[in-house]
Amino acid sequence: MLCATLAVLAFLHTTPALADGDPAQWTVRMRRVEGAAVDARRAAEALQETAQKINNSGNLGHLPALHTQLEALDRWVVSARMAVDVAKQDSIDRN
Repeated sequence: MLCATLAVLAFLHTTPALADGDPAQWTVRMRRVEGAAVDARRAAEALQETAQKINNSGNLGHLPALHTQLEALDRWVVSARMAVDVAKQDSIDRN
């Protein structure tokens, strides 16, 4: 969902935003969205790795790490969602 939103924002609103004469702000917004999406992906990969370790070993000793990684993923997803919302609102305000 996040990637689709990013693609739509980039495709539909790049030209109008740049036409207003402030490409730096739009670039910063898009880089924030991209950065947050990358961080969320990395957190999800780490969570997956820990879950696989728990599954393969049958040892629940990694459960606290799994919980911590799940909370980190949640924070990154919220951050990415906020970055998309800010970019979307900025795009709407410009048009």
